[in-house]
Amino acid sequence: MKPIRIGIVGSKFAASFHTEVWQMLPGVEVVAIAARNPEQRDAFQKKYGIRRAYALLPELLADPEVEVVDICLPNYLHAEAAIKAMEAGKDVICEKPFATTLSDGEKVVEAQKKTGRRFFYAEDWIFAPALLRAEQILKEGGIGKPFYFKGKETHNGSHSPYARTIQYCGGGAMIHLAVHAVGYFYHLLGLPEKVVGLCNGGGKDNYVHTQIEGEDWGAGFLVYKDGTRALVEGNYITRGGMEDVVEVYGSEGRIRVDLTFGSPLSVFSLKGISYAVEKAEFTQGWTKPAVDEYESLGYKRELAHFLACLQGKETQVRGTTVEAGFDVLRIIDAIYRSNREERTIKL
Repeated sequence: MKPIRIGIVGSKFAASFHTEVWQMLPGVEVVAIAARNPEQRDAFQKKYGIRRAYALLPELLADPEVEVVDICLPNYLHAEAAIKAMEAGKDVICEKPFATTLSDGEKVVEAQKKTGRRFFYAEDWIFAPALLRAEQILKEGGIGKPFYFKGKETHNGSHSPYARTIQYCGGGAMIHLAVHAVGYFYHLLGLPEKVVGLCNGGGKDNYVHTQIEGEDWGAGFLVYKDGTRALVEGNYITRGGMEDVVEVYGSEGRIRVDLTFGSPLSVFSLKGISYAVEKAEFTQGWTKPAVDEYESLGYKRELAHFLACLQGKETQVRGTTVEAGFDVLRIIDAIYRSNREERTIKL
Protein backbone atom coordinates (compact mmCIF):
# COMPACT_ATOMS: atom_id res chain seq x y z
CA MET A 1 0.00 0.00 0.00
CA LYS A 2 1.33 3.43 -0.94
CA PRO A 3 1.91 5.75 2.02
CA ILE A 4 -0.57 8.52 2.73
CA ARG A 5 1.22 11.76 1.85
CA ILE A 6 0.87 14.71 4.24
CA GLY A 7 1.50 18.41 3.77
CA ILE A 8 2.09 20.31 7.02
CA VAL A 9 0.96 23.95 7.18
CA GLY A 10 2.81 25.85 9.91
CA SER A 11 6.24 25.53 11.52
CA LYS A 12 5.75 26.16 15.23
CA PHE A 13 4.82 23.99 18.24
CA ALA A 14 1.80 22.10 16.86
CA ALA A 15 3.46 21.50 13.50
CA SER A 16 6.50 20.03 15.25
CA PHE A 17 4.66 17.51 17.38
CA HIS A 18 2.35 16.49 14.53
CA THR A 19 5.37 15.89 12.28
CA GLU A 20 7.21 13.96 14.97
CA VAL A 21 4.18 11.71 15.50
CA TRP A 22 3.66 11.19 11.75
CA GLN A 23 7.28 10.08 11.47
CA MET A 24 6.65 7.44 14.15
CA LEU A 25 3.78 5.86 12.19
CA PRO A 26 4.11 3.38 9.30
CA GLY A 27 2.20 4.01 6.11
CA VAL A 28 2.46 7.80 6.09
CA GLU A 29 4.97 10.37 4.82
CA VAL A 30 5.25 14.12 5.36
CA VAL A 31 6.22 15.27 1.88
CA ALA A 32 5.88 19.06 2.12
CA ILE A 33 5.64 22.02 4.47
CA ALA A 34 4.24 25.52 3.95
CA ALA A 35 5.29 28.34 6.28
CA ARG A 36 5.70 32.09 5.73
CA ASN A 37 8.79 32.68 7.89
CA PRO A 38 11.79 31.61 5.75
CA GLU A 39 14.14 30.92 8.67
CA GLN A 40 11.60 28.80 10.54
CA ARG A 41 10.57 27.05 7.32
CA ASP A 42 14.16 26.15 6.38
CA ALA A 43 14.99 24.98 9.90
CA PHE A 44 11.82 22.85 10.03
CA GLN A 45 12.47 21.29 6.63
CA LYS A 46 16.05 20.43 7.58
CA LYS A 47 15.17 19.08 11.03
CA TYR A 48 12.53 16.66 9.74
CA GLY A 49 14.03 15.86 6.33
CA ILE A 50 11.00 17.08 4.39
CA ARG A 51 11.56 17.07 0.63
CA ARG A 52 9.74 20.27 -0.38
CA ALA A 53 9.01 23.56 1.35
CA TYR A 54 6.71 26.36 0.25
CA ALA A 55 6.24 29.92 1.43
CA LEU A 56 2.50 30.02 0.73
CA LEU A 57 -0.44 27.67 1.21
CA PRO A 58 -1.57 27.79 -2.47
CA GLU A 59 1.83 26.48 -3.49
CA LEU A 60 1.47 23.47 -1.21
CA LEU A 61 -2.12 22.90 -2.39
CA ALA A 62 -0.85 22.80 -5.99
CA ASP A 63 1.57 19.98 -5.10
CA PRO A 64 0.07 16.81 -6.66
CA GLU A 65 1.81 14.58 -4.12
CA VAL A 66 0.03 16.13 -1.14
CA GLU A 67 -3.14 14.17 -0.33
CA VAL A 68 -3.85 15.46 3.18
CA VAL A 69 -3.29 18.95 4.56
CA ASP A 70 -2.48 19.05 8.29
CA ILE A 71 -3.32 22.57 9.53
CA CYS A 72 -1.15 23.71 12.43
CA LEU A 73 -1.62 27.47 12.09
CA PRO A 74 -2.78 30.24 14.46
CA ASN A 75 -6.49 29.94 15.28
CA TYR A 76 -7.74 32.68 12.98
CA LEU A 77 -6.31 30.94 9.90
CA HIS A 78 -7.86 27.50 10.53
CA ALA A 79 -11.12 28.06 8.66
CA GLU A 80 -9.62 29.76 5.61
CA ALA A 81 -6.89 27.12 5.23
CA ALA A 82 -9.36 24.24 5.64
CA ILE A 83 -11.74 25.64 3.04
CA LYS A 84 -8.97 26.27 0.50
CA ALA A 85 -7.54 22.78 1.06
CA MET A 86 -10.88 21.01 0.57
CA GLU A 87 -11.64 23.11 -2.51
CA ALA A 88 -8.25 22.02 -3.88
CA GLY A 89 -9.29 18.38 -3.50
CA LYS A 90 -7.31 17.64 -0.34
CA ASP A 91 -8.47 15.95 2.85
CA VAL A 92 -7.94 18.02 6.00
CA ILE A 93 -6.72 17.57 9.55
CA CYS A 94 -7.21 20.70 11.65
CA GLU A 95 -5.94 21.55 15.12
CA LYS A 96 -8.34 23.12 17.63
CA PRO A 97 -10.32 25.30 17.57
CA PHE A 98 -12.44 24.59 14.50
CA ALA A 99 -12.64 28.34 13.74
CA THR A 100 -12.71 31.59 15.69
CA THR A 101 -16.26 32.63 14.73
CA LEU A 102 -19.51 30.77 14.05
CA SER A 103 -19.80 32.35 10.61
CA ASP A 104 -16.37 31.01 9.65
CA GLY A 105 -17.28 27.64 11.13
CA GLU A 106 -20.42 27.48 9.00
CA LYS A 107 -18.32 28.12 5.90
CA VAL A 108 -16.06 25.17 6.79
CA VAL A 109 -19.08 22.86 7.17
CA GLU A 110 -20.50 24.09 3.85
CA ALA A 111 -17.16 23.51 2.10
CA GLN A 112 -16.91 19.98 3.46
CA LYS A 113 -20.45 19.12 2.34
CA LYS A 114 -19.88 20.66 -1.09
CA THR A 115 -16.52 19.03 -1.77
CA GLY A 116 -17.07 15.71 0.01
CA ARG A 117 -13.49 15.76 1.32
CA ARG A 118 -12.58 14.12 4.60
CA PHE A 119 -12.26 16.48 7.58
CA PHE A 120 -10.66 15.46 10.87
CA TYR A 121 -11.07 17.73 13.89
CA ALA A 122 -7.99 17.04 16.02
CA GLU A 123 -9.22 16.74 19.62
CA ASP A 124 -6.45 14.73 21.28
CA TRP A 125 -8.20 14.14 24.64
CA ILE A 126 -10.55 11.68 22.94
CA PHE A 127 -7.55 9.41 22.36
CA ALA A 128 -5.64 9.86 25.63
CA PRO A 129 -5.08 6.35 27.07
CA ALA A 130 -6.24 7.28 30.58
CA LEU A 131 -9.44 8.85 29.23
CA LEU A 132 -10.04 5.86 26.95
CA ARG A 133 -9.81 3.60 30.00
CA ALA A 134 -12.13 5.92 31.95
CA GLU A 135 -14.63 5.71 29.08
CA GLN A 136 -14.53 1.90 29.26
CA ILE A 137 -15.21 2.01 32.99
CA LEU A 138 -18.15 4.37 32.44
CA LYS A 139 -19.62 2.11 29.74
CA GLU A 140 -19.39 -0.98 31.93
CA GLY A 141 -21.22 0.83 34.75
CA GLY A 142 -18.22 0.83 37.04
CA ILE A 143 -19.32 3.96 38.91
CA GLY A 144 -23.04 3.46 38.43
CA LYS A 145 -24.93 6.27 36.72
CA PRO A 146 -22.62 9.22 36.02
CA PHE A 147 -24.32 12.55 36.65
CA TYR A 148 -21.62 15.21 37.05
CA PHE A 149 -18.49 15.75 34.94
CA LYS A 150 -15.66 18.25 35.43
CA GLY A 151 -12.89 19.03 32.97
CA LYS A 152 -10.20 21.68 32.81
CA GLU A 153 -7.01 22.72 31.10
CA THR A 154 -5.07 25.47 32.84
CA HIS A 155 -1.59 26.98 32.86
CA ASN A 156 0.13 30.34 33.35
CA GLY A 157 -0.49 31.81 29.89
CA SER A 158 0.20 31.14 26.23
CA HIS A 159 3.56 32.00 24.68
CA SER A 160 1.91 32.72 21.32
CA PRO A 161 1.46 36.39 20.37
CA TYR A 162 -1.72 35.33 18.55
CA ALA A 163 -3.30 34.29 21.87
CA ARG A 164 -3.27 37.90 23.09
CA THR A 165 -5.82 39.24 20.60
CA ILE A 166 -9.44 38.14 20.21
CA GLN A 167 -9.27 38.75 16.45
CA TYR A 168 -6.55 36.12 16.12
CA CYS A 169 -7.51 33.68 18.88
CA GLY A 170 -11.30 33.97 19.04
CA GLY A 171 -11.31 34.68 22.77
CA GLY A 172 -9.13 33.84 25.75
CA ALA A 173 -8.54 30.79 27.92
CA MET A 174 -11.97 29.30 27.18
CA ILE A 175 -11.49 28.83 23.43
CA HIS A 176 -7.73 28.25 23.76
CA LEU A 177 -7.70 25.76 26.65
CA ALA A 178 -11.17 24.70 27.85
CA VAL A 179 -11.96 23.73 24.25
CA HIS A 180 -10.36 20.35 25.08
CA ALA A 181 -12.81 19.61 27.90
CA VAL A 182 -15.72 20.82 25.77
CA GLY A 183 -14.61 18.57 22.91
CA TYR A 184 -14.16 15.55 25.16
CA PHE A 185 -17.56 15.96 26.81
CA TYR A 186 -19.15 16.41 23.38
CA HIS A 187 -17.58 13.09 22.42
CA LEU A 188 -19.01 11.42 25.53
CA LEU A 189 -22.33 13.19 25.98
CA GLY A 190 -23.24 14.99 22.75
CA LEU A 191 -24.65 18.50 22.47
CA PRO A 192 -25.90 20.04 25.74
CA GLU A 193 -29.40 21.47 25.98
CA LYS A 194 -28.41 24.59 27.95
CA VAL A 195 -25.19 26.48 28.63
CA VAL A 196 -24.25 28.94 31.37
CA GLY A 197 -20.92 30.79 31.23
CA LEU A 198 -18.89 33.09 33.41
CA CYS A 199 -15.60 34.67 32.30
CA ASN A 200 -13.28 37.50 33.24
CA GLY A 201 -13.71 40.55 31.08
CA GLY A 202 -10.27 40.63 29.47
CA GLY A 203 -7.66 43.38 29.69
CA LYS A 204 -7.82 45.29 32.97
CA ASP A 205 -10.66 43.03 34.16
CA ASN A 206 -8.44 39.95 34.12
CA TYR A 207 -6.92 38.50 37.28
CA VAL A 208 -3.32 38.46 36.03
CA HIS A 209 -2.94 38.92 32.28
CA THR A 210 -4.11 42.48 31.73
CA GLN A 211 -2.15 42.68 28.47
CA ILE A 212 -4.40 40.17 26.65
CA GLU A 213 -7.81 41.03 25.22
CA GLY A 214 -9.44 37.72 26.06
CA GLU A 215 -10.30 36.29 29.47
CA ASP A 216 -7.58 34.76 31.65
CA TRP A 217 -10.24 32.74 33.51
CA GLY A 218 -13.45 31.22 32.20
CA ALA A 219 -15.89 28.47 33.12
CA GLY A 220 -19.07 27.04 31.68
CA PHE A 221 -21.83 24.74 32.89
CA LEU A 222 -23.23 22.37 30.27
CA VAL A 223 -26.68 20.93 31.05
CA TYR A 224 -27.98 17.87 29.18
CA LYS A 225 -31.54 16.67 28.62
CA ASP A 226 -31.21 13.76 31.03
CA GLY A 227 -30.08 16.06 33.86
CA THR A 228 -26.37 15.32 33.50
CA ARG A 229 -24.19 18.37 34.11
CA ALA A 230 -20.61 19.15 33.12
CA LEU A 231 -18.32 21.94 34.30
CA VAL A 232 -15.56 23.09 31.94
CA GLU A 233 -12.77 25.50 32.86
CA GLY A 234 -9.84 27.17 31.15
CA ASN A 235 -7.50 29.65 32.80
CA TYR A 236 -4.13 31.35 32.51
CA ILE A 237 -3.75 31.88 36.27
CA THR A 238 -2.36 28.43 37.19
CA ARG A 239 1.31 28.36 38.17
CA GLY A 240 3.54 25.30 38.20
CA GLY A 241 2.85 23.80 34.77
CA MET A 242 -0.08 22.83 32.60
CA GLU A 243 -2.84 21.00 34.47
CA ASP A 244 -5.32 18.81 32.57
CA VAL A 245 -7.86 17.06 34.80
CA VAL A 246 -11.14 15.22 34.20
CA GLU A 247 -13.44 14.04 37.00
CA VAL A 248 -16.66 12.06 36.85
CA TYR A 249 -19.08 11.60 39.76
CA GLY A 250 -21.50 8.66 39.67
CA SER A 251 -24.11 7.02 41.85
CA GLU A 252 -21.68 4.25 42.88
CA GLY A 253 -18.25 5.79 42.54
CA ARG A 254 -16.07 8.42 40.93
CA ILE A 255 -13.21 8.74 38.44
CA ARG A 256 -10.34 11.20 38.43
CA VAL A 257 -7.90 11.46 35.52
CA ASP A 258 -4.79 13.63 35.80
CA LEU A 259 -3.33 13.83 32.30
CA THR A 260 -0.36 16.11 32.97
CA PHE A 261 0.69 15.45 36.56
CA GLY A 262 -0.21 11.77 36.57
CA SER A 263 3.27 10.59 35.55
CA PRO A 264 4.58 7.37 37.16
CA LEU A 265 8.00 9.06 37.33
CA SER A 266 9.07 11.16 40.34
CA VAL A 267 12.35 13.07 40.40
CA PHE A 268 14.08 15.17 43.05
CA SER A 269 16.75 17.55 41.70
CA LEU A 270 18.67 20.34 43.44
CA LYS A 271 19.74 22.06 40.23
CA GLY A 272 16.68 21.23 38.13
CA ILE A 273 16.18 19.07 35.04
CA SER A 274 15.71 20.09 31.41
CA TYR A 275 11.95 19.43 31.22
CA ALA A 276 9.15 18.26 33.49
CA VAL A 277 5.77 19.25 31.98
CA GLU A 278 4.63 21.96 29.60
CA LYS A 279 4.61 25.49 31.09
CA ALA A 280 6.49 24.48 34.28
CA GLU A 281 8.39 27.58 35.42
CA PHE A 282 11.21 25.63 37.12
CA THR A 283 12.16 22.02 37.82
CA GLN A 284 14.08 22.12 41.09
CA GLY A 285 12.94 19.93 43.97
CA TRP A 286 10.35 17.20 43.44
CA THR A 287 8.74 16.98 39.99
CA LYS A 288 6.62 14.44 38.09
CA PRO A 289 8.26 14.62 34.64
CA ALA A 290 6.17 13.56 31.67
CA VAL A 291 7.35 10.26 30.19
CA ASP A 292 5.75 10.48 26.72
CA GLU A 293 3.35 13.42 26.28
CA TYR A 294 2.55 12.46 22.70
CA GLU A 295 1.18 9.18 24.03
CA SER A 296 -0.35 10.31 27.33
CA LEU A 297 -2.17 13.31 25.81
CA GLY A 298 -3.50 11.23 22.94
CA TYR A 299 -1.60 12.62 19.96
CA LYS A 300 -0.17 9.27 18.80
CA ARG A 301 -3.51 7.47 18.86
CA GLU A 302 -5.30 10.48 17.39
CA LEU A 303 -3.13 10.70 14.27
CA ALA A 304 -2.95 6.90 14.01
CA HIS A 305 -6.78 6.85 13.98
CA PHE A 306 -6.92 9.53 11.28
CA LEU A 307 -4.42 7.54 9.21
CA ALA A 308 -6.45 4.33 9.62
CA CYS A 309 -9.60 6.20 8.51
CA LEU A 310 -7.81 7.51 5.43
CA GLN A 311 -6.68 3.95 4.67
CA GLY A 312 -10.25 2.67 5.04
CA LYS A 313 -9.42 0.55 8.09
CA GLU A 314 -11.43 2.42 10.75
CA THR A 315 -14.61 4.48 11.01
CA GLN A 316 -14.09 8.06 12.10
CA VAL A 317 -14.85 8.72 15.78
CA ARG A 318 -17.86 11.03 16.26
CA GLY A 319 -15.96 13.69 18.19
CA THR A 320 -13.55 14.30 15.28
CA THR A 321 -16.00 15.03 12.46
CA VAL A 322 -16.66 18.40 10.84
CA GLU A 323 -20.00 18.49 12.66
CA ALA A 324 -18.25 17.86 15.98
CA GLY A 325 -15.77 20.66 15.41
CA PHE A 326 -18.61 23.07 14.64
CA ASP A 327 -20.72 21.94 17.62
CA VAL A 328 -17.77 22.41 19.99
CA LEU A 329 -17.41 25.93 18.63
CA ARG A 330 -21.16 26.48 19.17
CA ILE A 331 -20.78 25.48 22.83
CA ILE A 332 -17.80 27.80 23.32
CA ASP A 333 -19.74 30.62 21.65
CA ALA A 334 -22.73 29.94 23.93
CA ILE A 335 -20.50 30.20 27.01
CA TYR A 336 -19.27 33.59 25.82
CA ARG A 337 -22.81 34.75 24.98
CA SER A 338 -24.08 33.62 28.38
CA ASN A 339 -21.35 35.60 30.09
CA ARG A 340 -22.03 38.74 28.02
CA GLU A 341 -25.81 38.60 28.29
CA GLU A 342 -25.95 37.23 31.87
CA ARG A 343 -28.45 34.50 30.97
CA THR A 344 -28.75 30.83 30.17
CA ILE A 345 -28.29 30.02 26.48
CA LYS A 346 -30.41 27.23 24.97
CA LEU A 347 -28.89 25.25 22.12
